Amino acid sequence: MNASSVDMMDLLRGLWRRKWMILLITVLFAAAAAFFVLRDKPSYAVEAQLLVDNLETPFSRAQPGEGSETRPAFDDRDILSQVSVLKSRDLGDRVIKELSLAGKGEFDPARNGVGKIGQILIALGFKDDPLKKSLEDRAYDRYDSQLNVYQIPESKIIIVKYSALDPQVAADVANKLAETYVVSTREAQSEPTGRARAWLAEQIDILRKKVADSEAAAEEFRAQAGLLKGTQATLGTQELSELNSQITQAQAARTEAQTKAKAIRELLDSSGSVEVSADVLNSPFIQRLREQQITLQRSMAELSVTYLPSHPKMVALRNEIANVDQQIRTEVLKIVAGLEDQARVAATREASLRANLNAAKAKASTSNLDDVKLRALERDAAANRSLLESFLNRYADASARQEVAAQPGFARVIQRAVPPANPSYPLKGPTIILATLAGLTLAIGLAFLAEVLKLAGGTVASAPAMREPSLEAPGILPAPTVEVAATLPAPPRQQMPPPPVPPHLSTGGMAPPGNQAILSEIPETPDLTRAVAHASQPLQDPSGAYAVAAGRIVSWLNNARQSLGVQKLAVTAIGEDGPDGATAAVALARIVAAQGVGALVIDVDERRPSIHTICGIEAGVGLSDILLNEATIENAVQRDSGSLAHILRAGTRAGELADAVTGARFDALIDAFAQIYPVIIVHCGAQSASAQTVIRKCHSALLMAPGTRILDAARTIESWRQSGLRAVQFVRIGQSVRRVA
Repeated sequence: MNASSVDMMDLLRGLWRRKWMILLITVLFAAAAAFFVLRDKPSYAVEAQLLVDNLETPFSRAQPGEGSETRPAFDDRDILSQVSVLKSRDLGDRVIKELSLAGKGEFDPARNGVGKIGQILIALGFKDDPLKKSLEDRAYDRYDSQLNVYQIPESKIIIVKYSALDPQVAADVANKLAETYVVSTREAQSEPTGRARAWLAEQIDILRKKVADSEAAAEEFRAQAGLLKGTQATLGTQELSELNSQITQAQAARTEAQTKAKAIRELLDSSGSVEVSADVLNSPFIQRLREQQITLQRSMAELSVTYLPSHPKMVALRNEIANVDQQIRTEVLKIVAGLEDQARVAATREASLRANLNAAKAKASTSNLDDVKLRALERDAAANRSLLESFLNRYADASARQEVAAQPGFARVIQRAVPPANPSYPLKGPTIILATLAGLTLAIGLAFLAEVLKLAGGTVASAPAMREPSLEAPGILPAPTVEVAATLPAPPRQQMPPPPVPPHLSTGGMAPPGNQAILSEIPETPDLTRAVAHASQPLQDPSGAYAVAAGRIVSWLNNARQSLGVQKLAVTAIGEDGPDGATAAVALARIVAAQGVGALVIDVDERRPSIHTICGIEAGVGLSDILLNEATIENAVQRDSGSLAHILRAGTRAGELADAVTGARFDALIDAFAQIYPVIIVHCGAQSASAQTVIRKCHSALLMAPGTRILDAARTIESWRQSGLRAVQFVRIGQSVRRVA
């Protein structure tokens, strides 16, 4: 087994050597669980279910009909309110009283005293003294501790769950609480009904007196004002109506008589015959005269056959006929005179009626004000009467709903609790099995940790572990302690003398473009195969070209740490085609770790993360997973396969690092690492916006670029100094060491 890894077979053999310790811890956990479940009294849990809903029907409403109001549907807030009602002290006290639980068994924990341990806990303030409470209070405390009421999500069903040492008691308590709650909902409806009934009774007594007073006032005023009431209206109104009717009739009779008399006179004057007049023809006397006239005319016609017109008989018949005609005319004139008399009588009656009408109108005009006052009094009486009738109807309805059983309520029991056959706690089998598994896991973990520490102690030097302060950032755990390997001695510093650090490259200004100072020239790394070889050269071949170039950079870094307090170094490249930056970062970390200084390499390259490949580590979770809360530091930070340096890969979601490194979580993470690792090397990859963000957070940077991009490198370094970086240096890729003119 080498110094950089722990052999798995050694671990397994070590675990086997500690098999009795593992077995002992497992047995102890199993025995403790068995003692607990066998000693503890079994508890039985039951549950009842309640449906909270509007149980009102059209027949149970106060005033059923088209316009009656209905209770609104229950929402989640209403259901949660009913859960609180079920947990209330009032319902609990009613259940305890109805079941007589005070002082019984488990509901009186102080029945057998509090014991020595209990007295100590009471004296220290960790427990209330039950002896200072009444039986009812102790019973309620026990009742409340075993009660659980909750709503089934997105439903109107409430679960009432209760646990007790006696299954029958548990079922009785759950059922009694459900029943008491249902009754309380009806009582809540009955109490307002009773208050309304009492108020209505008072108002009805007052309204009855008001109705009697208002009706009496209206009738008294009617009598005083003489506004006597007829069949459908007052007497004055009826008199005016009857006079109008009589005047109309008299006027019609007068007009009819005058018309008939005028028509008969016109017939007499024009033709001398009135045979067409109905009034004349209807006269019995005229009818008899007409019969005589017809008889005489028939006789005259018969004699005219025998006698000449001058014959005495013929003359006598003509005289008789003339006499009949004269009688008819006389009678007609009498009829006309009678009609004219009727017209005069009708006219006189009409005049008299009109006089009476005018007198009635004058009288009615004087009584209008009294009539208005009378109508006002009648309206008041009618309003009071209508209100009284409404209150009487409501009082009758309230009286019918006075009983609690008549109230609809808004809950009903849909499932009653049934005494269970098996206890719900403790679950002996599962508890013992889980405790045994927990003990086995803990024992194996302790044995594994002990063996790892033992194996690591044989291959790691006894240098003291670095201090690991706690991390303030939430969710960040400290990385493993870094120790210095005795088998990797630090290369003598005299072999890699640090070149003089020009002030303008470390803290101050900058050389003009085209005359850029170069810290070191490092061989180009075209691919990952060459990258693995170059990164291993400082430890395997310290005299190699790459090792010498990297050593110069480490010497500058050590000076910057001492003089400028540099701890975090960002490594980036311009015009990078291969993994030059990643190779340099790993090589620098390995040299620093070999010198006995804890080093951490963080790969922030979201485009081509390659640090893990160069270090011989498999791809896996890393920085991106930590920043996205998908991994912990213990899983992400890995040890370099070729040195004691630690590696933090880019992670499985490296493509999201560009956004992740801009947040405060990355700042907290890198600051936490800075408390553990004296040197942190951050590989930023090629120049990008996210790389600039990381560089500014590191306060120092190492820029790598080929000779063709030296002007770009000069401008970049100048912008870094202006942004406040403590130390910056330029490393040229692929050329020999010299000053560029």
